[in-house]
Amino acid sequence: MIFFTSDCHFNDYEVIKREFRPFKTTKECDKYILKTWNKQAKKGDTIYVIGDFISYGSRHRDLYKKGILNIKKIKANVVLLLGNNEERLIKAEFDNCFENFKKYCLNLGFKDVKKDEFLEFNDKKFYLTHEPQNHKDNYINLFGHIHKLGGLFKPFGINIACDMNFLQLYSLDCIFELLSIKNGIEKNAPELLEYKVD
Repeated sequence: MIFFTSDCHFNDYEVIKREFRPFKTTKECDKYILKTWNKQAKKGDTIYVIGDFISYGSRHRDLYKKGILNIKKIKANVVLLLGNNEERLIKAEFDNCFENFKKYCLNLGFKDVKKDEFLEFNDKKFYLTHEPQNHKDNYINLFGHIHKLGGLFKPFGINIACDMNFLQLYSLDCIFELLSIKNGIEKNAPELLEYKVD
């Protein structure tokens, strides 16, 4: 089976507070996410994490070192697509070299690391990218980055941030169910999908 998510931000207490995740510690939050994912996705399944597996920034430069090790606790294969936090990490800690970061991640246990991804399922073309503003026309875009702030649907795709789904993975079947709902909205109330950037 194939699953999708983004913005787990392992080992980051600031995200727990900002997103109102119901946990007191990063250990508690990370444990819950891992337990949930391992119930949903089994060995041989694939999880596409569409950015921000970890956090990296000036106030939390070392958080990623512990957070990224959670890959070793995930049963399924994980394909990591770069988010803005991974991009900052690559720039600061990996000499701005994507290949060095990719090698580091593969050695830890990620199945693959990519900047973005094009996929096709049931004759539908998907584009996976972390930031919604990088969406592609004529594709169903799966993205994150905006957490809960931007809502679930945009005219060009679906926000699959983990906070939109109670920290659970989105299965491919779930994505198709959401597309059906989105198509109904487009038909009956398209103004609800207007994309606004302030």
